[in-house]
Amino acid sequence: MPKPPRKPELDPMAHVVDRLLAQLPGLKGSVEPIPSVARTSSGELRVVSGGSRIEEPTIFGLWVRVTLGLTLGAMMTVWPYFRECGLPLIGYLCAVLVVVGVGGWIAVTAWKLQSAIAHVLALILLLWGLALTADLVLRRSGYAAAAATWQCEVPGSAPSWMKWFASSTGES
Repeated sequence: MPKPPRKPELDPMAHVVDRLLAQLPGLKGSVEPIPSVARTSSGELRVVSGGSRIEEPTIFGLWVRVTLGLTLGAMMTVWPYFRECGLPLIGYLCAVLVVVGVGGWIAVTAWKLQSAIAHVLALILLLWGLALTADLVLRRSGYAAAAATWQCEVPGSAPSWMKWFASSTGES
């Protein structure tokens, strides 16, 4: 016959330690709550802290994000700067990745708030960002019919990979 579980003995010093922790100067009125000690069912001591509370997203905040995200996604089609190669291309690619990140962020928030319309719009924004990324990457990887390069070439010179190949093999 199994023995009934014994009640864990209370640590006689636990109450004293809790009282002394509560009396520490500088902790009253502070932003972070005082950590407390709790006893688990197995009798082990565990520190429980309230931590700083992060505010939950609101429906208003969600729709502000959706509006700004969709505006950013639409504005990517009329990007006013040169973006064909070099650093301007990297800047444009970073802006496109922001569209993807914002779409994912809004999708997670909309899922938490159970807002179906906002979630669908966020997924459309996410797919739009992925389509813009695919347009940039596939043309430069040789997969698409229209080829483009990452680096800007000086007119009339050999491509940069040819220059690298010639320098690495010792040919002039």
